[in-house]
Amino acid sequence: MPKNLCLGIDIGGTRIKVATVDPKGVIFEESIIDTNVNAKPINVLKDIIDVAKKFKSYSKIKNVGVGIAGDVCFETGIVRFSPNLKKWKNVKVKEILTKLTRKKVYVDNDANIAAIGAFWLEGKGKSIDLVCITLGTGVGGGLIFDKKLYRGVSGTAGELGHITIDAYGKKCNCGNRGCIETFVGARHLSEFVQDYLKDNNSKMIDKLTNKNYKLITPQLLTQAAKSGDRVAKEIWKIVGQKLGVFLSIIINFSNPDTIVLCGGISHAKEYFMKYILLEIKTRAFKSATKACKIVVSKYASNLGVVGAAMLSRQ
Repeated sequence: MPKNLCLGIDIGGTRIKVATVDPKGVIFEESIIDTNVNAKPINVLKDIIDVAKKFKSYSKIKNVGVGIAGDVCFETGIVRFSPNLKKWKNVKVKEILTKLTRKKVYVDNDANIAAIGAFWLEGKGKSIDLVCITLGTGVGGGLIFDKKLYRGVSGTAGELGHITIDAYGKKCNCGNRGCIETFVGARHLSEFVQDYLKDNNSKMIDKLTNKNYKLITPQLLTQAAKSGDRVAKEIWKIVGQKLGVFLSIIINFSNPDTIVLCGGISHAKEYFMKYILLEIKTRAFKSATKACKIVVSKYASNLGVVGAAMLSRQ
């Protein structure tokens, strides 16, 4: 049995993944449970630890790491708010789990732990400067600089989804205009497609949605593109161009050796990646572009739980 195992807990709105992870980021044991969104947070945490205690390796665990979407204070381990878990307001996760496990506990938000997970799984712990970008309902990010997670002075570094790429663009939920999230976040993308279809006909999208365009999702758009639908491919081209502008900013600003894309939107890479690369070739510095590897994560389902477990190493 490996030594110095850590327990990783990735709390999502639908599922919770729990795993013991070795010092190189390799999962030793794991379990998945459904998230009881109606239960009190303390009861959910108790259930998680009950599952963890069934692992043969539990007695070897040195530290516990937790990742959760929302506003999380790393220093105190308090989850101030989680958009997917309405009852999780000002929950003292670190304090509760410390009492339940008698182990050292670390808590952070999902984007940061995804970056740590990407550092170990995609970068094999060897990347110096890595940027992880989550392309889901919104756009999130995590920054690894000099092999360490970078949080910034107030802990808000990595809010990459709110980088402006159009100063007079659509208003974002954050209050700004033209954030990259307003172009490629899943909800905004769905709204864009609905507007796009007013002037562009797609028999395939009509068929898949029965002309109820509110049903449009990135997955459905990918399905349409796979069938050869021209409109769907045009939309993914636009997504690729916007992401290319965005990633050019990231490359010019931070000069990373690796950019990792993950999340639901990234699954459509075959329809937008070439347009990302074309924009980067036009906009980013050549030396920085040459030094940067852009990958879509192969380990997306494990980034969170591995990143959470490896929090203690940050």
